[in-house]
Amino acid sequence: MTIQCISSLFKRKLFFLLLFFLCHGVIAFSKEKKDPVGLHTASYQSNIQDKKASIPAKSGYEIRDLVQYVDQNIGIDIGKCSFGVSMPFGSVRPCPHTPNSRNGYGSKEKISGFTNVNTGSAYKYVNLLVSPQTGLSCWDNGGNKETEYDSDKANEVSRPDYYSVDLTRYGIKTEVTSDQNTAIYRFTYPETSNGEASIMIYPSHSFTSKYTYSVVSYDAKNNLISGSLTLNDGWYFARGTIYYAIKFSKPVLSHGMFDNAQRKMHNNSDTISGDGVGCFLKFNSTANEKVYMKVSVSTKSIANAMSFVNNEISGFDFDKTKANATEKWNRALSAVLIDDKNISEDEKTIFYTALYYTQISPKDRTGDCPWDYSGPYYDDQLCIWDTFRSEFPFLTLIRESVVRDNIQSFIEIFKHYGYASDAFLCGLGDMVQGGDDVDNVIADAYAKGVKGINWPDAYKLLKGHATISGRTPHYRNNDQGWVPFNTIPKMSYGSASKTMEFAYNDFCLSRVAEGLGFKEDKDRFYNRSTKWTNLWNQDIKNEGFSGFITAKDSTGKWEVLNPNENPGGSFSKHFYEGNSWTYSFFVPHQMDKLINMIGGKTIFTNRLESYVDKKIEITNEPCFLAPYLFTYVARPDLTSKYVRQISTANFTRKAGPGDDDSGAMSSWLIFSKLGFFPVAGQDLYLVNGPRYEKVTIQMENGKKIVIYGKNASFENKYVKSVNLNGKSLNQAWFRHSQIKDGAVIDFQMDSKISTWGLKSNLPPSY
Repeated sequence: MTIQCISSLFKRKLFFLLLFFLCHGVIAFSKEKKDPVGLHTASYQSNIQDKKASIPAKSGYEIRDLVQYVDQNIGIDIGKCSFGVSMPFGSVRPCPHTPNSRNGYGSKEKISGFTNVNTGSAYKYVNLLVSPQTGLSCWDNGGNKETEYDSDKANEVSRPDYYSVDLTRYGIKTEVTSDQNTAIYRFTYPETSNGEASIMIYPSHSFTSKYTYSVVSYDAKNNLISGSLTLNDGWYFARGTIYYAIKFSKPVLSHGMFDNAQRKMHNNSDTISGDGVGCFLKFNSTANEKVYMKVSVSTKSIANAMSFVNNEISGFDFDKTKANATEKWNRALSAVLIDDKNISEDEKTIFYTALYYTQISPKDRTGDCPWDYSGPYYDDQLCIWDTFRSEFPFLTLIRESVVRDNIQSFIEIFKHYGYASDAFLCGLGDMVQGGDDVDNVIADAYAKGVKGINWPDAYKLLKGHATISGRTPHYRNNDQGWVPFNTIPKMSYGSASKTMEFAYNDFCLSRVAEGLGFKEDKDRFYNRSTKWTNLWNQDIKNEGFSGFITAKDSTGKWEVLNPNENPGGSFSKHFYEGNSWTYSFFVPHQMDKLINMIGGKTIFTNRLESYVDKKIEITNEPCFLAPYLFTYVARPDLTSKYVRQISTANFTRKAGPGDDDSGAMSSWLIFSKLGFFPVAGQDLYLVNGPRYEKVTIQMENGKKIVIYGKNASFENKYVKSVNLNGKSLNQAWFRHSQIKDGAVIDFQMDSKISTWGLKSNLPPSY
């Protein structure tokens, strides 16, 4: 064959090869255009594979020593925050326990021991108590009462990654750190003899009732305790089960079980079950001897707990575990970097403590789901009625994979139970606080293009919630267009507030339906989302303003209420954790209609200012968006004024307002400092202006959002001008699509009101 022939053949092959790749490239491009949020299965599967790469390990991700700025005492004695040690979104959360605190721990009380089953938010669980002692003080007076073995304390050190305290009654130093499912303790004992050194294990300890049913078994050969405990303090009727395994480094001289209900001890017994049962171990110790204990928990099985305790932490390497926890927390806290030489240490501590609280709950229990499912699984959602508003939108900025995996978890819960409740604890969902709040998280992720979600399955969940009754019937698909207060089921409440929240749920569903091409569903649910007006009573007047949301019965008869009051409190049959003033502003999808019904921009501005200045209860989440609603009448100056006023007055070095609610309050504060706030469920942020000279948000995709606040200070709270990615931004809002791949936002701040944003485009209403 001639050289010319070979050359010709090679060219023809090269031509067809190029044509092949070109065609496949066009096809791939076409698929990408039609699938902007990872709808196709292949894209979904590939995204799931990188689940554990939650925080990028790229060289461009700057890590600082920020654990030092977290003060877990903020919101403990004053407030309702969670105290304890855990990994970011860790499953186990050991915490020193004091018998009289509503949170499980009070800094001024004596310590009874250390609980290991805690939610990461106030109120719930506080179980699986361990108490290191010399002697078994719990039985000195013939019974096991916490006040009989509590101890004064000294030299307390509290950090996200590590806790240490001296129990002065016993001369025992206790240190604890953790991995994902396993806590490790290091006890430094004094010199003892005759088996006086001891540890009491009390799985039946219960925070909210006298006893919890437990099963306890001791394996002498492996010096290991295992069993289960039944939780009895979920929302209403949830009764979950936690399995545990506890392993010791020290051989024991004797052991036994006890039955607290019957005030009996059983020496050398290996098993026990019932209400109020536990076990004890006795051993000798030399002066300053270190004894180690690992505690693992599982919501699936004892086998899983055993696997965690044997494999998650190598041997009893406390220092390595602590170093790993420190590294993980510094990396997590470095998601937001503040560079401002003028802010105080107190202010920096308030900010990074809030950032810490946004990353302890819910709990990542992937691989430990109670039923046969191995995909992404999050538990202890307490609860999404709180967290959908600012917590999940904040995580979308810093840890998008956590949002992705939570939604995949919601989908699996929906498949398993037929409903994804907004409160989900220990494998069980048992409450609808407001609306179908899971829907808002999913819609928010869809609007912002979160990758790796199985959208066909997500849509089945959304439509299922909208068209069938869940675990608690809640009348969302009521043809009347409102939830009648006289027919709500037992243990339900908030007929008027549910009507408002269901309307927004339906709007969120309609937006996803439109994006996925379900036009009929889009129209149907959008129309339902407009029916909140059925509860607008123009005849109600209060403090010079007319028209308020109120309740109706099934015949359409009004329940006339004072808009300032809510008879029945949080669980009133009319409004949940709010009143008519609060819920009459909650129409995030139809603000233009609301403004017109109130009487126009001037009256709306006056009414909103009256509410935000005097009536707002920032201790509860329904009002989170209210200070930003001035943007809808082109008064961003008032948003800047009141956001600064609220954040300064309510978030201090001692406490935040009310229950932090799994990072909800903390994420509200963080957004207020960054200078913008999300309208959850929409691709929209409303601007208030930053508190700091420079903040860098390090996103999970390796990109960065750099926020400059020239002249930003406590006094300079008003926005003078904004440039977004080099272009002038004259309106007081922008979209997530403008920052999701990194951005530079330049603010000029001033102490005086400027003309910026006063004559700008308004945020979208539908």
